[in-house]
Formats: sequence, structure tokens, C-alpha cells
Amino acid sequence: MSLFSSIEAIRSDAPVVEISKISTLNTISEIKVNPSSGCFVYDDPALGNRFIIWRAIGADLYLEERSFGVNLKSASVCFRFKNEIILPGTLIVEADSKVLVLVATTSCVHRVGLTAPDEFDFGCSVFASIGEQFVNHPSNWYVYNAMGTPHLATCMLNAEKEALFGIADVDGSILLVTLCRYGADGPPTQDVLRHSSRLRRILVGLFHGVGSSNATDGGGQFGSSSVVDLSAFYSNETSDVVLCSLSYDCQLRLWSCSRKSVIHSFDMRQCFRQFSVDDEPDWQCVCKWRLKCTKIERTWVVVFYLSIKGVDRFFVFVPSITTHQARLVRCIDFPGFDLEVVDFCVNDFRFVALYMQKQRLVLKWKEVCLQEYEHGPWVDCEDGDVYLSTGAVSASQLMGKIFHNPLLAYRSVERALKISCGDAYTPPGDFASLRSKLFDYLEDNGVAVRLGAGKWKESPTLESTLRTVWTSCVQYHNAAMKPIGLVYLRNCRMLAVVTNDRLLFQRDTAPLVLGFVPQFKYDDHRPAADCFSLIGRLVGAGDEQFFAAVEAAKTTPWQLVNDELSRVVQDAGANGLWQNFHRTMLMDEVALFEALQVLAGHLDPTVSPNGTPSKLTSFELSSYGASVTAAYFASSVGDGALLCRQALFLMASWCYFRPESKLPSSSWTTIHSELVPKLSLLCQCYVLLKQIASMTVGERCRSDWLLVADFLRKFTGPSGAGNLKIKTGDVDFHHFGKFVVDLYVHLLKMFWPCGGGGCLQLVDYLLENRMYADVRRLVESANRMPTSTAAVKALRIYYEAVACLRAKEPQQAYEKFLTAFIGLADNFHSVQGRLGFDKESFFTNTADLFDKAGFGEQAIQLCLDHLRLLETDSPALWHMLCRLYCASDRYAEAVEAAVKIQHQPTLEDSLTNLVRRVVDRGLGSELCNCNFGPAEQTFVGLLEKMARANKPTDDTYYDMLFGHLTFKMKYRTAAHCMYEKAKRLEADPAATTLDAQSAALYLAATALNFARPQFRYLYFDKQSITLRQLRAEALLVECALQVANDNEHCKPTNPDRTFDQLLQKGQLDLAEKLCKAYELPMEKVASVVALNGAWDRLKQLVDRHDHKPELYNAACKSLLNRKRPVPAWLVDQYKETEPVGAMVLFLEYGELEAAVQCASKLLRDRAQELQPILPILELDNLYVILERTGNLNLLETLIGELERYSDTLLSQPQ
Repeated sequence: MSLFSSIEAIRSDAPVVEISKISTLNTISEIKVNPSSGCFVYDDPALGNRFIIWRAIGADLYLEERSFGVNLKSASVCFRFKNEIILPGTLIVEADSKVLVLVATTSCVHRVGLTAPDEFDFGCSVFASIGEQFVNHPSNWYVYNAMGTPHLATCMLNAEKEALFGIADVDGSILLVTLCRYGADGPPTQDVLRHSSRLRRILVGLFHGVGSSNATDGGGQFGSSSVVDLSAFYSNETSDVVLCSLSYDCQLRLWSCSRKSVIHSFDMRQCFRQFSVDDEPDWQCVCKWRLKCTKIERTWVVVFYLSIKGVDRFFVFVPSITTHQARLVRCIDFPGFDLEVVDFCVNDFRFVALYMQKQRLVLKWKEVCLQEYEHGPWVDCEDGDVYLSTGAVSASQLMGKIFHNPLLAYRSVERALKISCGDAYTPPGDFASLRSKLFDYLEDNGVAVRLGAGKWKESPTLESTLRTVWTSCVQYHNAAMKPIGLVYLRNCRMLAVVTNDRLLFQRDTAPLVLGFVPQFKYDDHRPAADCFSLIGRLVGAGDEQFFAAVEAAKTTPWQLVNDELSRVVQDAGANGLWQNFHRTMLMDEVALFEALQVLAGHLDPTVSPNGTPSKLTSFELSSYGASVTAAYFASSVGDGALLCRQALFLMASWCYFRPESKLPSSSWTTIHSELVPKLSLLCQCYVLLKQIASMTVGERCRSDWLLVADFLRKFTGPSGAGNLKIKTGDVDFHHFGKFVVDLYVHLLKMFWPCGGGGCLQLVDYLLENRMYADVRRLVESANRMPTSTAAVKALRIYYEAVACLRAKEPQQAYEKFLTAFIGLADNFHSVQGRLGFDKESFFTNTADLFDKAGFGEQAIQLCLDHLRLLETDSPALWHMLCRLYCASDRYAEAVEAAVKIQHQPTLEDSLTNLVRRVVDRGLGSELCNCNFGPAEQTFVGLLEKMARANKPTDDTYYDMLFGHLTFKMKYRTAAHCMYEKAKRLEADPAATTLDAQSAALYLAATALNFARPQFRYLYFDKQSITLRQLRAEALLVECALQVANDNEHCKPTNPDRTFDQLLQKGQLDLAEKLCKAYELPMEKVASVVALNGAWDRLKQLVDRHDHKPELYNAACKSLLNRKRPVPAWLVDQYKETEPVGAMVLFLEYGELEAAVQCASKLLRDRAQELQPILPILELDNLYVILERTGNLNLLETLIGELERYSDTLLSQPQ
């Protein structure tokens, strides 16, 4: 299943802090607020596995802090707001070394300050710092005044760290409550934000003769404006908090908290018509509204969801606060008509939505990007079957479902037993005590259940009671699993569903982020998922071999040990620790991982379990992290989880509990021989990964090598293999000789072809390690051969050939070696077993002798003779042939030999030697245009490994890799290669120039441009990089070179800073290109051009950018800020392009005449278009200012234009 849950539920018995600011209930009964939830993650990387989950249910706000790494103290609390209901929009934010909780209720706003974890011990939760003085301080709460009962709220901190609360009132207005900075002394303030105005009422009077139907068609301007959803975000453009509201009049409004007014209004009807071919929908049949402000690609967006007539859509807007506009960039269709949306969020360029379908949770996601190309299709995650159902099962199965179910919370079972058995309170989490309570209840009612020694018998009464309890458990569980919201833990990169009882993690995002990553460090940039997939395969193989069915638990020695251990731990004098351990091992899913952790530290995989334990570092994992990890592994193991727990318990019992057992030694011997070797696989996979992870590529110490070799022998060796007892602690230098000979011979028999040919290699190995006694042992074995055979003559010829070779007579030596081979081959059966002679190894060993003597041509000829005479081709032969061709500078033949190697490690070794050879000779281009056939992937991977192992300033391997990939027309991979080089140059402090980085980025962009259009993107560090972004990075480096003042050590900065530096140096062309590449505000360029008085250049700039109003706005604003006159042509162009924006700008700077000209232009255009919609708020502001300043001429001009506008509309036929 896609969702899984830990056994640890969200606590409902948390300490309660009552906050009472309202004495009466007021009108709370008039409003029903759905439960809401959310999460908070810390910015500190040291707290990456730590987060806070909150749930608002009625008057209670439950907060719980969780950590995957440490066990937190006082980690939960409940704020109870007496006589109030919590509104949606609770926010937790970090500011000034404090964690602030902002809550809005139906009557009051609250702020609670908590000490951040970096101010005290990381083992304590932030809730340990809650005090009465922080909750009741006058600056941290405020009872606001509203016309009715508010139903929506949102919170945010502004630039001054003041807490802003936006509360939606029933009349469509928004109450803005401001609390001063935390810790400061200042009274709270309340403002009312309205979108109606005096000019609006004037226009209503002017339109008194217009029909009501026409007024209704005006986009809903005069309809009901009650807010149905509210959200907020912080604008970095203006350092202002912006509220986003959706109203019943179909208007999406943006409110500025600093200006306390509406800055933009968007008609959603027009938006829906743009993407629908149907007639205009009936907005009264809307069944679902949802509005959220979130970030996509570091850009704040407004996501709006609605469902009309069974059609569901998500609309994505990008608001621009400086231009008072909101641009629609995406309309995401949702294909499911039988699903109900619960919540949605953005998860690393993925738009994730959570849906309900009957008794099932459904997760869907799709990739969303704000760039030009289309977003991806909907992707269905696996089903989230977290709900339980009743069914006809036996009593034993019901017992397991109730008391051994990893999904069922303790609280659900306790409540179900209270219904059937009365008071069933036990210590939280003690399922065994709950079962004992059930048995006590049945025996008190005359039903015999217990048989002793922890056993029980089935009966109709017991089965009926269990079925009733199970039905109640299912009801409580399904109610607890009702989803509240969907959250994304950004630092942990985990997606979770918040329910009434649990956190349900999404499987694809959950593993490898808990306690594993710091423990395992992998070479060659291998992802952690590879090693954990290995664990999964090993555990899965163990399930198939040794845990095939649940019935295995009832057979010997399983039943024998279970009965014995149950008897001992239930004894009155038994150790209480073991009694608790036995209970948790058999009944708690957390033990599935915790036992592996403990056993990995105390069990040596190379000796029997009762050997001396080796001390290993334990995982940094909290009990909650272990619970989540256990649930993840349990969902993979499935029904075999109970058997795995029993297996681990038996292994632990063998290490610590054996002296207390009364079993005879013969029984323990049977257990050791039949059971323990098989069960140890569950721990060996963990220990083996630790050992391999500690090794580097060029380092193999003896003990580690022996450990891995023995592990491989246990897995691959036949059942009749020699009983070789390996214990690394006893392997010292004095005993190493005899031991390694036996091990080496054993491995040769196991992995090499029959006969092995191991004598020659083994002699070389022993001589290199100065093990002369073992050499004598081999010589004695060879001397026992008969001396009067043809094999002896062949051996003499062999030694004569060796003498010729030492005398530098390669041709004679070559002929004698062939003669010796013929003699040995004719007596193959007599020399094969005694001397270790092998036909294939003869040629390779002899060729190696020629090569060491410096006669490469004869060595090559011997390898070819091998192919000609024996018609076999071993990987070792092709490896040698490749090496010999490479030494002779015959690289094409070397490649042909290498691609025929079928053994992967040998192939990698051959290609490594080949690449290093050509690089040392400066002939790397020789291999770029070669076809490697089936070895293509290995060759490319080898070049990638070498490139990453060298300094980024070394161009050799990256250039070879780029040249070869472009030759193979793998342009996307070639682009990735050069992009990786550029990023390494950027991160390397030793890199001295930007030229190499710029060249690499432009090469990457050029290669990616040759790829197919649908594949013109890269994935780097789990991020998608388009061709446009790649070109932008290349341009940024080029710009950094221009502004570096000939300082080649300068590193490229962020685009904004580089853009400012270009403007300072007058590099306007590059600045304009950088604006286009990074979508930077082109307004700065227009401002600089306007201040320089380059009017022709300014006209060209606005022409190239389609006369965007933002450019006119920036140019005019820069001149007005410097108190310079705005040219008349610029005023005319601006008001022709956007009269509303021009009017607002000139009005703001007191240019009333220009503002009236813009208003006149606007009214004339709207009258000509017969358009009844006007920017009422802006015109109203102009009207009021003209009244206040007493500028009657301009006021008369404005009123005259309004009258002409109204006369024009009224003159039209109804």
C-alpha cells in the first residue's frame, strides 16, 4: 500500500493549557468549522528530522513535536480556548529565536511564544517552555469586534515581525488585527478592509436606469461579496503581507495589509470560460471551494480549486504585487468524478492531491512547472488502504487482528473493550494487559479461557465476544483514520496525511530519511536506495526460504523454544526486563527494527550466536523513528512480520538467556544447527552493509576481506562444503599462512572452473606474502607425481622454454611453450588433479611471462593461439589480450578485445587500464569515436567515475566523456556530463577561473539543444533543469566575468546581484538578456535608461517587450522619485497602454493633472466599448483626493467624464 502508519498514535491525553478570554459562549453555535491541520519544520539543518504537527478540532488545538533522531521530553500539549472555536488558518513560524503559534478564533486572536530548540537542550521539546506569562501577556491576545460570527482566518508575520491576522466577516470585509513584535510593548490594533467605496454608490445612482440583467453581467461586481476562503503570503517584492480572498461574487481579490485596500481583483467567471467549452456555469451549485498560497519554483502562487457540475479544476495564479495583477499560468484538470478532494499541497515541483473514495484514501500527483512547457500527467500512487473491515474469521485470527495488528491503536482497542467488558484501563500501549482483562471478564462470567503457560482455548462465547470487540475496534479505527489534511515535511522530504489519530506517511517519500543515511556512507556516489533494496531482497529471500508459511511457527524447534521461553518468562521469579522484552518482541511492531539494531551490535555474523559480541555503533534513532521504520518494513514483509519478530527474539534469547534455560543440551544443539544459521540472515545483511561501507576502492584489509569472503561462501557454497570456522579476532600473522591457503583453495573450487588452475596463482600469492612454508607444501604435492611419464618430459620442455625466455630468445621460447603444451594436453587427465594444470590457464600464464619479459607480440600470439586451438574465450584471456594490445598502442584492437569480456569486474578492469593508458599518452580522443557495443554502459560509467575522482579543473575525462556521448548522439547525457563539471567547478574553492565553468555550461546547453524537444531537460540533485534554465546559468557566468573587474577569482553570485552590477557598469544589453533568462524585473533596466535620458533606447526597449505596462511604470516612477519631469510622450504612451496603472502611479506621486488625464482616457475607452465595469476603488481615491485638495477644475473634469460615460451607456437600447 502507498500509505503506512506507525503504531504510535497522536496523543489525546496531552497536558491541557486553558486559555479563557471570553466569558460567554456568544454565537458559537451558529457556526460549524471543519477540523484543520498543518505542520512546521525548522530552518536549522541540525533539526532536519524534527517537526511539529498541529490539529485544530473545535476549541482544542493539539500540538505535538516529533523527532526521528532523539526522544523528546514534554513533546505534546493541548491549548483549549474556552468559549471559542478555532478558525482555519493556524500558523506556526520561527522568529527571533522563538517558535510562535498564531491562532485566530471566533472572538479573539492569540499568539503563544515558545523557546526555540537551539536555545536549550535538543532533547527537550519546545513545549517545555510554555508559561502562564507568555499566554496571558496583553500584547499576545486581543478580542476583536466583528459584525457577525467570523468563519475564516489566516495569519502571517510582516517585515517588522508583527503578527497579522486576517479574519473574514459576514459582510465581505476583512478584519485586520495586528499584534506588536513578540516581546515588545505595544497595543493591538484593528482595521477593517473593504472593497466598497463612495464612488461605487455614485455609479449605482448613475446606473439607476440600467436593467438589472446588465448589471449582473458585470462580472458579479454588485452581488454578494461574502468570503468563502482566505489565505495569505509574504511578498518579497514590496515587503508586504498580501491577503488572498475568494468571494461568492466570483472575485479573487488581493489585499495589501500595508495599504489596507484591494490591489487587484480577478473575475473567476472569465477564467472558467477560458478553459471550458460549456455555457457559463451556475455558481450556486459549487460543491467545493479551496484556496491556498504556496510556492512553486521559489515563486509564490495562488492555487484555487473548485468543483462545478462534477467538473474539478485547479487554477494556478502568479500574483505580481508591483503591477497589481495576477497572471493565470496553469489550469490543472482533475480526471476523477467519483472522488472528493480532502487537501492538496506542493511537494518539490509536484502538485499532490489527497482524495477520499468511500473507505479508501487516494493520492495523486503530477509535475507542475511555471515555465513554457506543459505539466505532466496525473500519476496514481498505490491505494492507501488504511481502513479496516470486518470479516468471517476464526477466533485465533480475531485474537491476532485485535491484539497484534500494526494498524490498530491501543486507544481503539481500549474503547472497544470498555463497551464489551466494562472498565479495561491498563498502562498505555500494554496490549497483553488488555487481553488479560478480556480473559478475566470471560472467566468471571463462567467461561474458561486460560489453559496455562500463556495458552488459551477457543469457545463459541469467546469467538462471539471477540467478534463484537473487533467490530467496535473497526468503527473506532475508521473514525480515527478520517483525514484532516495533507502536509509536506520539507526538511525530511516526507509527505504525510494527518488524521484524527495518526500520521500516515507516503511510501515513496518515507524511507532512507530516518536514521539510516548518517550510518551508511557509500562509495562512487551510490544512492542509499541500492543498499536498502539489497536488504529487501535478502529479507524477502529469507521469507521465501525459511518463513514460507505461518504454520512454520508450530513446528520444531519453533514450538520447542517458544514453549520454553514462555514458561521461563512467566515464572514469578523471572527477570522483569526479559518478561517485558518477550511481550514487546511478540506483540509490538517497533521491535521489528529495534531488535535488528540491537542484534547488529551484539551478534558477529561469522560465529555462532553465543560467541563474544562485537561492539558496533548504534543508530541515532528515536523511539518514534523506530516505530515509523518498523511500520515501513512491516508493510514490506507483510504476514511474515510476526515470524520475523519471533526469529529475532530467539536470536536474542540465544545470546543472553541460554544459561537460565532448562532444556537439555541436545535440544539446544538442534536449535543451533537447524534454526540459528537461517535466522541470522536477518542481521547479517545489516552487518555486511556496515563492513562494506567502511571500505574504500583501493583498500582491503585482511579481516574485512575474510569477512566478506566467508559471507559469500555461506550464501553460495554447496551444503557439503568444508566446515571452515572463521573468527577474525584469532587470525594473526603467524597463523595466517595455513588459514589463507585453505580458504583460497576453497574459494577456487567454489568460483573457478573445474580444476581451477590454482597452483600457479596460489604460488604467486604466497610468495608475495613471504609464506615460504606454504610454498613448500605445494612443492611436496607436485613432487609426489610419477617421474616416468610423458608429463615430466613436457614439464622439462616447459622449463627450457622459461630458460629461453630469460635468455631473451622470444621466438625459440614461443615454439618450446607450444611443444610443452602439446605434451601436457596429451596427458591432461594425469596432470590435471595433481598439478592443477588447466589448458586455458596455461596460455594466459605463459603470455603473462612473455609480457613481463617485454615481448608483447609473442604474448599476443599466444593469446590468439589459445583462441585458435581451444576455441574457448575466458574473460581472463580477453582481459590479457586487451592489456597487451594497449601496451602496443593498438587501441582499436584493444577495444575489440575488451567488448568481448563477459565478466563485469574483468571488463571494468580492462577498460580502466585502457583509459588510463590513452590519457597518459595524451591520446584521449582515440577512444571517443569507438563503438563499445555491449560494453558501452560500462565504459561511460567508468569515465564518469574517473571524472568525479579527479579535480574539476582536470578537463581530460570530462572532455572524453562529452566527446564520446556526442559521437553516440546521446546529447542529453552529454549535457548532464558538462553540467556536472560546471557545478563542481562552482563548488570547488580551488577553481581559479570562470572560463572553464562558462565553457562547460555553453557546451551543455549546445548538446541539450540537439536533443529531441520533449527531452530537453536534465535532472541534477533531484531537480529538473530545462534548456532555458541551463542557458540562463551559462549567461549568468558570462555576466559574472564582465563585472569581475578582470579578477578571475571572482565567483558568480545570484542573478539579482549580478544584474545590479551590470546596471552599474552600463552593460545594459547583457542586463536585458539576464532579465529574460531569469525572469528578473525588466523594470530596473527601464529605470536606468530613463534616468540616463536615453529616450530612443527606452522606446526600443518597450517596443521589444510589447509595450508592457511594468516598463512604463518603472520609468515614470524612477523619474518621479528623483523629482524629474516625465516627458509628455512617456505619459501618453503609459496611459494608452494601461490607464488604470498610470492613474494610480500619478495619483500616488501627486501628479493630479496626469492622473485625471489617465482617468479621462479610461472612461472614454470604457464608454466606447460599452463596458460597465470600472476600477471603482482607484477612481474613488482620485475623487476623494481632488475634493480634499480643492482642485475644482480637475474635479469638474472628472465628474464631466463620468457623466458622459453614464450618458453613453444609458443611451444604449435595453
